[in-house]
Parts: sequence; C-alpha cells; structure tokens
Amino acid sequence: MSRASDPVKRIDMALHVQQLCAENGITVTYQSLDDPSPRYYAQPMRKLICIRPTKNTGYYVSALHELGHILGDRQAPSISTLTKELYAWIWARQKALVWTETAERVMRNAMNSYGWTNRQKEIWERKFPNVA
Repeated sequence: MSRASDPVKRIDMALHVQQLCAENGITVTYQSLDDPSPRYYAQPMRKLICIRPTKNTGYYVSALHELGHILGDRQAPSISTLTKELYAWIWARQKALVWTETAERVMRNAMNSYGWTNRQKEIWERKFPNVA
C-alpha cells in the first residue's frame, strides 16, 4: 500500500484493475463517464464486471469492490446481500494500492445505502482499526 508521501497515480490504479482482471479471467465492460450516475455491478458466474474508467480513487475502489464480488470471501448465493457487500469492500480494502479518505467515504456511503448495522461496522473496524 502506498504512503501519503508516495502518491499512487491514476494510471497505476487503472493498470492494477486491468492486471487483476487479466490474471483472473474477468471481463470488464465500461460505463460511459457521460452517464449521470454510476451503475457498477458484478456478475460472478460470468466473471464480468461493469465499472467506470478508473479516473480517480473513488472509481478505483468501486472497481476493486466489484472484483471483490468475484474474488473475495463470503460471496456465495446463500450469503446475505449485506454480508456480500461488506466482504467485497473488505477485499477491495485489502487489495487497494491506496486507501484514502475518499475511498473510505465511498465505501461508507455504499454500505449506508444497504443499511449496514453496528455488527458490520464492528467487523470493518476490527479488520481496519486505524480507519476512522
């Protein structure tokens, strides 16, 4: 993971996503940046993700999150959506070249939209105790 004094460039983030996809046989489709709102998704059975081009940290961690739905833990169909979402974010956080305040905000906004509870927040805090 990068230190604050050693910033990760946008191209490094984009290449990281491409590398993970290539190494794991995952197909990527890209949503246009002209679309007013992002529509990220993963189709684990097809090994397919749809993301926006990796132009900033928020888009980068969102792409990693979608990869987490394919490559991460606790993604079986029998697992609750909330648990799958949390563990896809955990995977993203563990694999990220950089995790910034923006990344944390993107994750928390996404988890808030799923109605995460104190139980899921405690799991996150145990895994990443230095994150506010």
